[in-house]
Amino acid sequence: MDVSLQFSFLNKNGLILETKYGTNRVFATAGVSGIGEFITQDKIFATEREKLFPRDILIVQCSIWIKNVLLINRNPNISVQSIFKLNHRSFFWSINGFSALGPEQRNQFVIMNESKKVLMSFSLVSGFEREINLVISSWDESLKSFSFDISVLDVGQKKIDFGRHTFLNGDFNERNTLLISREQLMDNADCFLPNDVLSLVCDYTFSTGTILHISEEKNFGIISFNNTREMTENENVSNVSQNEFHQIQALVHDLKSMYTEAILSDIELRTSTQTFWTHKSILSARSDVFRRMFSNDMREKYSGHVDIIDLEDDTVHEMLTYIYTNALEDLQFESACQLYSAADKYAIFPLKDKCSYFLKEKVCPTNVCELVSLAYRHQDEELKRTMEDYILDHSKEVFGSREWKNFMATNLQLAADIMYRKVYPN
Repeated sequence: MDVSLQFSFLNKNGLILETKYGTNRVFATAGVSGIGEFITQDKIFATEREKLFPRDILIVQCSIWIKNVLLINRNPNISVQSIFKLNHRSFFWSINGFSALGPEQRNQFVIMNESKKVLMSFSLVSGFEREINLVISSWDESLKSFSFDISVLDVGQKKIDFGRHTFLNGDFNERNTLLISREQLMDNADCFLPNDVLSLVCDYTFSTGTILHISEEKNFGIISFNNTREMTENENVSNVSQNEFHQIQALVHDLKSMYTEAILSDIELRTSTQTFWTHKSILSARSDVFRRMFSNDMREKYSGHVDIIDLEDDTVHEMLTYIYTNALEDLQFESACQLYSAADKYAIFPLKDKCSYFLKEKVCPTNVCELVSLAYRHQDEELKRTMEDYILDHSKEVFGSREWKNFMATNLQLAADIMYRKVYPN
């Protein structure tokens, strides 16, 4: 079969970011064909990671033509979703006598499995140019990808983020320069080096390529392209799905303009310091709470405003941005917690689910107590169970932390229930 094809990477709104064409490809029975050198791994996982797959989701579109007939198009014929298993771990690393660490001297942290076999080692190396390098070595042949976030704990036990690094199979044993120099640490020793001890928190994620779930939807059909020429390598191809994506993007832009420009606004949301001009119909379509508020004989129906004094301005703005565009702006841990609470309060359940997913990805020994408390307050059994499982899997780090001590002081019964599960797993 002689066909032409197009591969594209799409952003979260469906717009094409990277694309390549292949023409006059021959597919023999049980044969394989494709496009070589589509995009480099460095571009995907380093230089353009945030653009190509924010929130760790990569969207790929494939279109196949036989002359003027489009056989396979992303929408609506075949859609496949693959979810890879990710393993999340974290550890604390204290480096004593940091000021005495000379050039090319190493301080090593080793990770072992339950059989005491060395799986991975981290080596902190002081460079000749006063930079601080981190060398990671792996002895696990099944490891396909590995990424880690490294933070420095200051004197107040606050995490200061110093960057993310990503490796693929074969990239280990390379030096990675941290985003802070030895000189910066020494100049701020009172903050970063109490008692000449450098305290690091490393949160890392790895995958062995195991696929947890594959889902596939099929809706076969042939779309005829009348009056179109056969696609060639350098031609602009008429692409139905791309046009649809542009239309969706235009709709999202227009809806966002209604919010940002307060076009024909008929209801105000008021915090203690700011007013947001919105629309009853859109709020009602996205939230059952707002719908009941504006449909029943409640004060807000006639007053023209809704008082939201328990939420911060940024949280209300992020919630409204999602309501109007179905998109989230750059989330941080604290803002995600607040947005999760707002989504629960106003019954915006897709937003709540997205925040929950984000928080699960960001869990670590220093914030898991806050997350289990959040889940408990909002009666979210699924999130609560996930956080409890994390605590039990990382009991040594969590139970010995200052956060757990504070958690026990304020949530004694909940802490007791979790520790009971540790002693009696069944």
